[in-house]
Amino acid sequence: MCGRFVQTPIKAKGSFAFPELVGDLVAMPANYNLAPTQRASVLLDRGTGPQLTRMAWGLLPLWAKAKSLQGSTINARIETVATKPAFRAAFKKRRCLVPMAGYYEWSVNAEDGKKDPWFIHASEPLWAAGLWEDASPLLDADNLGTFTIITGDSSGVSADIHDRMPVWLGLDLAEAWITADPDDAMSMLLASEPPAMEAYRVSRAVNSPRNNRDDLLQAVA
Repeated sequence: MCGRFVQTPIKAKGSFAFPELVGDLVAMPANYNLAPTQRASVLLDRGTGPQLTRMAWGLLPLWAKAKSLQGSTINARIETVATKPAFRAAFKKRRCLVPMAGYYEWSVNAEDGKKDPWFIHASEPLWAAGLWEDASPLLDADNLGTFTIITGDSSGVSADIHDRMPVWLGLDLAEAWITADPDDAMSMLLASEPPAMEAYRVSRAVNSPRNNRDDLLQAVA
């Protein structure tokens, strides 16, 4: 799964697939410990062109009766994303990408039995495949919608820490992913090749979402 991630402004010119979004990506708010239900920047298209929009993490379909559903919809498994009731409508026509500087996973420390967070990242910004829904009446009146992150089997260094990871897509596929028919979209997910990743242990301060500062990304011994 992906239960906590990092967003920082994207300044690398090679990461700009949409020239019209350069300013928005550079100005993207930094969040070093993004937790479920919090707002994050999401790349999507509402039919008027690509945009970067702030949405709450945890998909709420329009039929949802309680916002507590967000607790179980932060991730959508690739195996069931096209068929599970909470996700199938969004998978057909509301796909997005979630930019990340990296994400966190946890291992159990053999010495004290407590959970140690690991920061997993690549040399370039990462783009996770996701789904979105429009503004929910269950949230604050100023909400612009909700999103989920699609996950699949881990590989590389991620597999040493957790058996699931986000499905990564290159920005060269961004427009195709957002606009493709469902069959082609699933083909993109299944063909996804994760970039080379690095992982190192970070402070247990990450364990509390109240902590949100750049030194959370520093490696610890």
